[in-house]
Amino acid sequence: MEVAMRWWIVVAGWGLTACSGSPPAPANAVEPSLTGLRDFDAITLDSGDSVEVRQGADYAVRIEGPIEARNRMSIRRDGNTLRIGRREHGLWTVDRGAVRIVVMMPVIRAATLAGSGDVTIDQASDPFVATLSGSGDMTIGQLQGDRTTLTVSGTGTIAAAGSVRAMTLTVTVTGSGDIDARQVQATEAVVSVTGSGDVAATINGVARVSLVGSGSATLGPGARCVVQRVGTGEAHCG
Repeated sequence: MEVAMRWWIVVAGWGLTACSGSPPAPANAVEPSLTGLRDFDAITLDSGDSVEVRQGADYAVRIEGPIEARNRMSIRRDGNTLRIGRREHGLWTVDRGAVRIVVMMPVIRAATLAGSGDVTIDQASDPFVATLSGSGDMTIGQLQGDRTTLTVSGTGTIAAAGSVRAMTLTVTVTGSGDIDARQVQATEAVVSVTGSGDVAATINGVARVSLVGSGSATLGPGARCVVQRVGTGEAHCG
């Protein structure tokens, strides 16, 4: 069984896609095909891999995993977005979580997860938009600022943890996914649930809630809810 290799990729200019035909690189080597990734404030993951985003003074990427899996990664900058995924190669597949990508960046304003991967963000800045589709999970350690938008479609979960505060929180669930933002303190919220998903947050003010289906919204004792409901869904407010 091959030992996972890891290295830092220090970035400074433009983004390129990883090459599958390159020979194995020694530990701590710089992968030349990934140099130049900088000046982005958003990330997108569309594979079953794991991404960890850390706030830092500069841009850098570290990849961990078997050489075969690393060689099939596609990591490139598209405008202000760092796009992470796999290059198609016939029927070749890799187990979920076989590759872990650590991204260091000064600020993140948007994160998109499509598929079965996982994204962990240590802290996010205002305004911040998180979008999840599929069965993956996204965890946000600390939200900072006044405006946050969280959207889930599919079966995945977005969780905002830590002692965080957002003045205006907009959350949308379509399908059976969940949003757990109980540790997000907000003075105003717009909540929409379509399907069987659930939303939990702590709102100390007015919350406009739309429920279609059997989903629920639990918004805490300080929430003053204005509810529109079609179906068996429930809004739990103060």
